Amino acid sequence: MKVLIADDEPIARERLRALLAEHADMTLVAEAGDGEEALRAYDEHAPDVVLLDIAMPGMDGLEAARRLAETDPRPAVVFCTAYDEHALSAYEAAAVDYLVKPVR
Repeated sequence: MKVLIADDEPIARERLRALLAEHADMTLVAEAGDGEEALRAYDEHAPDVVLLDIAMPGMDGLEAARRLAETDPRPAVVFCTAYDEHALSAYEAAAVDYLVKPVR
């Protein structure tokens, strides 16, 4: 399974990389620091899963998820964020899951 990590915090990306490394069936294909970069990485790598933060500079994760929901094929979007109050908005943006940091 191809995975894209989009988070503006390098430490958060590092943590997710480490968790993914424990699963042989997961391949990290790209990382992004904001929503626009995530969309470009999606276009280039066509990941199956996008691990997406909500609060990022420029285009936030919710807007990126809305745009990803319009793509074909549509990736599974999993939010990994410190903000539990955006869960409803995340599911409205077609997220398949919503994890609150720190992710274990």
